[in-house]
Amino acid sequence: MKRLTLFFICYISVYNVFAQEQKTIVDSTFIDGVPFKSVNEFYIFGDVAVIGNNILSKDSKKPFNDRLEDNDNIKMKYVDIDDNPETFSSSQATLKLPNDVKKIAYAGLYWTATYAYEKGTRKSQKENYIYRGNGKRSPVLNQIQFKIPDQDYKSITGQVIYDGSTNTTHVINSPYVCYADVTNMLQELNNASGDYTVANVKATEGFLSGGSAAGWMLYVIYQSPTDNPKYISTYNGFALVNHKPVDIRFKNFKSVNQGDVKTSIVVSALEGDNNLQYDQCAIIKANKNEFQSLSNGARYQQNFFNSTITNNSIINRDRLPNSENTLGFDIAQLDIPNYNNSLINNSISETTLRLNTQSDRYYLYFTAFQTEISQTYFNDVVQDNTKTATTQVSVAPEIIRSNPETQPSYNTIEKRKPYQYTKKGLNSKSFNYLKRKKSTVVIGIEGGYYVVTNVFSDATKASRWTANLIKKGFDADVFVNPKNNWNYVYVLRSDTAEDAFKLMEELKTNYRYRDTWIFKANLD
Repeated sequence: MKRLTLFFICYISVYNVFAQEQKTIVDSTFIDGVPFKSVNEFYIFGDVAVIGNNILSKDSKKPFNDRLEDNDNIKMKYVDIDDNPETFSSSQATLKLPNDVKKIAYAGLYWTATYAYEKGTRKSQKENYIYRGNGKRSPVLNQIQFKIPDQDYKSITGQVIYDGSTNTTHVINSPYVCYADVTNMLQELNNASGDYTVANVKATEGFLSGGSAAGWMLYVIYQSPTDNPKYISTYNGFALVNHKPVDIRFKNFKSVNQGDVKTSIVVSALEGDNNLQYDQCAIIKANKNEFQSLSNGARYQQNFFNSTITNNSIINRDRLPNSENTLGFDIAQLDIPNYNNSLINNSISETTLRLNTQSDRYYLYFTAFQTEISQTYFNDVVQDNTKTATTQVSVAPEIIRSNPETQPSYNTIEKRKPYQYTKKGLNSKSFNYLKRKKSTVVIGIEGGYYVVTNVFSDATKASRWTANLIKKGFDADVFVNPKNNWNYVYVLRSDTAEDAFKLMEELKTNYRYRDTWIFKANLD
């Protein structure tokens, strides 16, 4: 009864549950984007839902499911699923909300793309790729068409968060991101569940130096009965994640006093190539000055941003087209694996998310954080009408010195680099990390180090890949992880990390097996 009364207080008074615009100190050295800032924060009984889709692909309507390919080598074209002559690009995703939703508290729509010119071509000349652009870049980035369930398109004019065409570091591919608050549109619906379509997002078709990518995301916060109240906050900005980490600090909450702390995040990025590894999303460990890389069945510790749209361990297929490979566009909704509260402790009031990469760069533009909070803290917030949120977002800026030779141009030349993998050896940090990391519990398989060459959600594709490896002389086999029902194709199970690491490194020197990694199972 106490919980129902508390929910009723929240539902009728909420004062938009403390949604508030925040200010951020701008660092003058932040030349490769714009600092992240808090868009709003909510203390609420409820939850979130996130959907989205890519807007560039190999085909205008067919899904693209080749996980081994990336956008650098594909002649990209607009996805356009609606057969409407008034739109030149369009894709769809389905929002599914529970039946006990009381109210839509917030809905934010984002769209982002690389957009240097309308169309690009690429020619191979000796050891170089020569890129040429055709068609002027439109100055209007923030106007799109948005269709909500059972209604026609409506014009949306958003805010330009960042436009890379004005930055010498980004001018060659000119990434941008826009945002619109569409809360009122969803609140007017009797039922917000259904199909959402975004159209006329501008991007570069064809070829672009570094690859072209585009997509959109809808992030929704809703009120519904839950066991504990939650703190939910959203942030946007634009950060080049390269060799220096980007840190985002979350605060203004207090986790539950006892029991398991349930926490989740949402992050979205542009140019997260599946074939390029060593990008990470990590969270600081409770009471320790060290970070834990996050992963699940769809995203790996050493390849978190992998051109997919995922809800926890599952690729979201409620989209049109429902491509497995979204070619440089990422949305990840992820429950934090907070075993024994090792990452988010009881009564904790802040935490830090860290994003980094040791290979190709990617662009982060959105992140959100939510955690269950104590009933007492929630009561204090709701009853304190004079409370002013003071959330600050701390982003360690990526500092790249401007190259005076990098000037706006339709014609660019990019060195054609042959694939090369440099072995790190048994004295490397990578090997030491493998030895230290905890193993994953998988029911039904023998403990050991598995040298995995590929992972498939489709058993037929896994069988084909396994048969192909056997033809090439490998002792290949496959196991199914019951936690996500994915098929792991491996060429060695070893009792020792040394043998597995040596084989992995040997395989990675071959371009065909460049994604080989080691799965450590049932050894703790």
